[in-house]
Parts: sequence; C-alpha cells; structure tokens
Amino acid sequence: MPTNKRRFEVIILGCSGGPISGKTCSFLLKPADVETVDIIQSDEDNGCLLALDAGSGLSNILDILDSKDKCTSFQLSNASYLLDLYPVSDSDNGNNGDAYRISDYLNLENMLLRIPFQSADSKSLNKSNYQIADLLLNKINGYLITHSHLDHVCSLVINSPSFTKKKEVYGLESTIEPIRKDLFNNSIWPDLVSMGIISLNYLEHNQPSRMISPRYEVTAFRLSHGKLCQDNRRFISSAFLITDLKYDYSMLFFGDVESDLCSGIDYNLFVWGKIAPLIRDDKFNTIFIECSTVDKPGPLYGHLTPSNLIYELLNLRKSIVCLDNTSVSNLSYDDPYFQHLKVQPLRGLNVIIIHVKETTDNVNPRTLILEEVEILNKTHHLQINFSIGLSGISLLL
Repeated sequence: MPTNKRRFEVIILGCSGGPISGKTCSFLLKPADVETVDIIQSDEDNGCLLALDAGSGLSNILDILDSKDKCTSFQLSNASYLLDLYPVSDSDNGNNGDAYRISDYLNLENMLLRIPFQSADSKSLNKSNYQIADLLLNKINGYLITHSHLDHVCSLVINSPSFTKKKEVYGLESTIEPIRKDLFNNSIWPDLVSMGIISLNYLEHNQPSRMISPRYEVTAFRLSHGKLCQDNRRFISSAFLITDLKYDYSMLFFGDVESDLCSGIDYNLFVWGKIAPLIRDDKFNTIFIECSTVDKPGPLYGHLTPSNLIYELLNLRKSIVCLDNTSVSNLSYDDPYFQHLKVQPLRGLNVIIIHVKETTDNVNPRTLILEEVEILNKTHHLQINFSIGLSGISLLL
C-alpha cells in the first residue's frame, strides 16, 4: 500500500490540454531534499532538476515567481487562472478564495502542497524574478519528452534564445525523430541540433537509463495515442518511470494516452506490470496521467475519459493482486475478490489527472471529471487518492 515518503517535488508549470495556449503540459521534477535556492547557487550540474515535457516554460516560471512574491497565503493567481474561466460552483458557497478553490481539486491525504520555488527569494538572491527564472531554466539538466506534439515541445523552441548551454532532450525514437526532422529543420525553426544548442538523445523502450542524471534512473515505455488519419498508423506516445536512486523510490509520468480498451494493444497493461511490484513493496506512490474530457461518445483522438482511466486502474489493481496469487488471473475486473480485499493494494495511491481540455461550457471540466472519477473509484472500491493537476502549484510526493 503506497505511503508518502516525500521523495519528489513536482512543480506544475502547465498541465492543460488546450486549446488555451501558455498553460500546456510542462513539469519540473527535483528531489524533495534539495532546495531550489541550492540548485540555483550550485556551480555544478548535479542532475537534480529535470523537465517533464515542454509545453510551457520560462514565462510560467516567471509567473509563479511573481505570484509567490504577492501572495500572503497559498493564493497563487497562476494556479487559479484556468479555474477562473468558469463560474464559481454552488459547492464554493460564495467563497472565491483561491486557496479554497485549489483545495477542492487536490486530495492531500498522501501528498503535501507547497508554494513552488519557495526558497528562491529575489531579495536574498539580489536578482530580479526574471533573472531567477532564467537561472532556473538553465539549471534544467534534461528534458524528458513524451511525444512530439506542439503542446508538449513548444517551449524548446520559444525558450531557446535563453539557453546558455546545450540542452539535452530525451525520448523514444518515435518522439525524437519528428523533433529533429519537422521542428529544428531550418524552416519551422533554426536547426538548433546542428548548432549545438540542443542535443537529441534516444531512450529505448523498457530499458532503464542513467545517462540523464546521476540522481535519477528513467525507463521509457511505448503508449498508444490514437491512429493517424492518413494511413491508419498508430501514433506513439510514452510514459516515464522515474526512480530516485538515492532512495530507490519511483513515480510514473504519462504523456497523452488512450486506453488499451480503445487501442486493442496491451501497451498500458505492460506498464502496469512493471510498476505493480513497486507499489506492492511501497517503493512507489504517484501516477501523473491524462484524462482529457468527461465520458462522451467518440472519437476520443487517443485520449482518456474517466471510465477508461478507471478501466486502466482496475488492470493495475489486478496486476498487483496477481503478483502474489496467480490463481485469480482469470477473474473479471469487477469480481468481488478485488473489491472486498481487506487491504486494497491501491489504497492511498496518488493519481494526478492532467491534460484536461478547456470547454466553453459553464461548468469547469475539472469538476465534472473529478466527480465522474470519484463515483467510479467508490463503486470499484479502489481507494485511490485522485487529484486534478493545476498550473502553478508544487507537490511533495
């Protein structure tokens, strides 16, 4: 059963699925035992700061730093920006406070909410927030890119004039080659690879790699992100299993993904099989995964809905149960054996939903998705801690 050991700090720069620009998927990962100010002031590259996708970057770091200076409590305008696009729900009881609204989307039973970059103070560092943001950008030791869609790579382009050293970019070949051929091609953008500003590096499917950072081991897994219309080929995204080598503790980060139920290929089931023993042995407690829309008729364009997400997590539960009892491997997913276990294997697991797509409806899609997911969570007795990722917050995991 997962417990919170607070090994990772994840700063959410952006996690929207669009169509509003500027808040799309980008996350910073660092060890929870290393302060931001120490990363900034270090003269060495210690591999402590990684980027997970690059849909947004420098401007969001700056927004967070500016908001941090202005807030008297945990009331960050960056965190509530997308929430404020929608009317306040009745459950808010007329309370428009950001702290209250942010907490509605987070289950903090097994993780800790923190103000991002808390130790990076402009006065003590004697630098402007823009200078601090620029320093943080250039302290990123590597970018882990899940797939080549623009909402996951665009800050590699827009932020590149600020790069003061070569940026190492990592991904599966299916991710790296489109970036090389279709992005940095001297047409869409200058060839930063040939210029030595960006280095593109292959990760092999299901092969642990320690070349990214001395602190982290990363394993990439193939995912299905729908089919390409023109030739019916499958678009490949990826997930990253990230292990802190100091503590032998892991987390999982998904790019855009569809359910195996839709793809007909057991890509996700393979991933669940890999993390099942880590969850059983309490070496893992958090999954970042997309859930783009409420349940609705297709086409879903290679994305998850609440029902499909729960289907996948039922497969994860089954994978854990079957580690110790192979005789149950043929039971159906809703079999009472799984629901009535005294100790549920996924109890307390943090599942943080990202890539929610904005709508022009009068109800925040995050509210609807969380409601649908929680109903299914209760129905199947999963006991998972679901949260909705919000731009501008930091989580200790």
